[in-house]
Amino acid sequence: MDSKAAKVSIWLSKIFEDQQVPFYEVNPWTMDVLCRLMERNEMRDNDVMQLIEDVKQKSVEYKSDADYLQDYLMESVSLSSTSLSSNGSSCLKNLVNSSLALDLKDTSQTSFVLAIKDLASDHLAAENRSQVVVISDLSKKLTETINLEKSLEKDLLQTDACVIEAKAKAECKKQNAEFFRKKMKEWSQLSQSLENDLKQVGFDACLDHQSLVELSERLENVKKEVESLNAKLKSYHDLTPNFYSAKVKIEETKLELSKVDRLLSEKMDALSCVSPEVNPLK
Repeated sequence: MDSKAAKVSIWLSKIFEDQQVPFYEVNPWTMDVLCRLMERNEMRDNDVMQLIEDVKQKSVEYKSDADYLQDYLMESVSLSSTSLSSNGSSCLKNLVNSSLALDLKDTSQTSFVLAIKDLASDHLAAENRSQVVVISDLSKKLTETINLEKSLEKDLLQTDACVIEAKAKAECKKQNAEFFRKKMKEWSQLSQSLENDLKQVGFDACLDHQSLVELSERLENVKKEVESLNAKLKSYHDLTPNFYSAKVKIEETKLELSKVDRLLSEKMDALSCVSPEVNPLK
């Protein structure tokens, strides 16, 4: 435990350098966590150091290769980078940058051709993928547009059917209204003609249907009263007869009944005189 705590303390001091190490509680759990972090950090540092050493080694190798190539050029063609013109130096720099960009093994023409061919293939594949995405998007939009067009056509057909039905109903109502207007005109003329005919024959308003109905009702009421009086009269048969009073009452009843019969007969005679000359159904 003490050795772990000492190692962790030294490691933290190395990590934070001049800064103060944050406070942490010393217990088995924190020590275990910090030890694992320390081990992973040391492993990462070792990997980084190995990578740095590898880069340094490759830099030395590349420098050695460059010196060799420069000496080779000087020995073979007496040519160095300092002896090139500005255009030559620019071309050489572009050649080097292109080789690095294309990640070539060497600067031979074959390597350049193959690299450019692979780059063109990648570019074409990327364009094809882009076109596939665009075509898929356009196909989706086209499908949505076609579905929308079909829906609009269906709605348009339904609207046309509704318009045709509404026009037919409006035409039917128009014809019915025209028919009713003609009938009303005919009935108005017929009513006026019948009124004129009634005036010519001297028709009395008291002879209309309503008046006759009222007279009939009055006659029925009188008959009921007569029946009531007859019943009352029968009840008087058991009493000591008073011929004078009975005779007076009977005469009054006969007069009232005769008056009603005469009035009804006059009304019926007047109606029978008018009816042959006036036919309301013509």
